[in-house]
Amino acid sequence: MAADGQQFTERLLSRLDKLDSISLQTYLLRLINEKGFLESVFSTIREAVIVISEDLRIVFVNSAAKPMLGISQSDTGQYIGKFLREIPWSSLISSAPLPASSRREIEVFYPEHRFLSFYIMPISAQHPKTMSEAPFATLIFEDVTESLQAAETSAENRKVQAITQLAAGVAHELGNPLNSLGIHLQLLQRLFRKMPDNEATRQASTFLDTAKQEVRRLDTIVKNFLNAVRPVPLEPVPINIRQLLENAVNFMRNEIQNRDITVQMQFPESVPTTCGDGDQLIQAFFNLIKNAVQAMPDGGRLTILVDVDDLYVNIHFMDTGKGISEEEMRQILDPYFTTKSSGTGLGLLIVDRIVRAHGGTLSISGEPGKGASFTVSLPLHVRQSRLLEN
Repeated sequence: MAADGQQFTERLLSRLDKLDSISLQTYLLRLINEKGFLESVFSTIREAVIVISEDLRIVFVNSAAKPMLGISQSDTGQYIGKFLREIPWSSLISSAPLPASSRREIEVFYPEHRFLSFYIMPISAQHPKTMSEAPFATLIFEDVTESLQAAETSAENRKVQAITQLAAGVAHELGNPLNSLGIHLQLLQRLFRKMPDNEATRQASTFLDTAKQEVRRLDTIVKNFLNAVRPVPLEPVPINIRQLLENAVNFMRNEIQNRDITVQMQFPESVPTTCGDGDQLIQAFFNLIKNAVQAMPDGGRLTILVDVDDLYVNIHFMDTGKGISEEEMRQILDPYFTTKSSGTGLGLLIVDRIVRAHGGTLSISGEPGKGASFTVSLPLHVRQSRLLEN
């Protein structure tokens, strides 16, 4: 390019003698405008453009290089290695002639931590050796941080999805032997009832009861896990929120009474009918009521309050239990996180999945020692939504 520039200069000088003052002024204005146009182009593109000489000094730099590399026009004439030490410039240039374009990727930490992809575009190797500052190569840098992070996230998501599918398959396969084990334990229990009543049979019966409880617990864990990782398609129909809540409370009636808990239900004069999957919503309400009851082992009050605004019917579950700490709040929707010794850590995850599948939201608040509040907001009008599988 330097040789071409020299030839252009010679042609320009040869033409200057033939131009009158008006033509010369017009010609120079055209050159100035073209230079300004090119500078504007280089200043507006997102990529950082740096032109270096053969002795590795900066000849030109555009405005995008400042935020990306910390290099500005005031650094013209500086050694490029001063700013980009990650690149072996001497060995790179000594391998000249450079290929038509060579692409590399680097990680920089100033002015910000970024991953950059850059091309080295040779300009010319024909210029005289005395022109040490003549353009030698153009460096074009592109910020690929977001694309690399997106690729890593996508790969991680695929890995998690594969592990989840594998785990779901294993959990599903566990169902059959658990059912068989439960049936055979029942048969054993019947046999023990026919045997003479003595210390040995009573002790064996106790062991059998423990085994049956553990089988039921495993069965619950497997079912909860499958419900969490394999969302069931909704079957929306017109539903009565009040009736669903009353049914969910009735399911827990015995435990509520045994723990000396008072349940107060408050509804507006009219609760509009909305659409939803009644079975899944009852499961969500049941899980929230169960959590509230278990948070009050020494008794308390559970208030279920329903209100309606222009867009949502809001169901508030407010207890007077031990509350939620700041640390627990950060993890409360994480899979398998639980503060209960016998909990699976999947209950709230299932609630959140069911509510989101209905186009609604789950809000949680609470403080240590001041109880907790869980609010399910369901849209009054059907929303076209689809829950993406993890």
